[in-house]
Amino acid sequence: MSDQATQQARDRENEALGMAEAARHMDEIQRKYPDWYAMYDLVMPDSLASRSEMAELWATAPTPWAQALIYGKFTIRQEIAAHTGIPFV
Repeated sequence: MSDQATQQARDRENEALGMAEAARHMDEIQRKYPDWYAMYDLVMPDSLASRSEMAELWATAPTPWAQALIYGKFTIRQEIAAHTGIPFV
């Protein structure tokens, strides 16, 4: 197996482990905090949520993992705005 194929195999394994962990956290949040999860699902923080909705999700995040998730999405939205010139409001 080439070095590149070996690295790709490691990457697939790491990505699968990361996705499984993220899915576990989201399943737990959906089960334990259905109201917060419903808002998260409704406002679509990856693309459509307003800055105000994102701030509310961040402030009310029920777990440290959820807070970090929203922080990541918030900062990505800021970067997209900076690069596209389309305000994140």
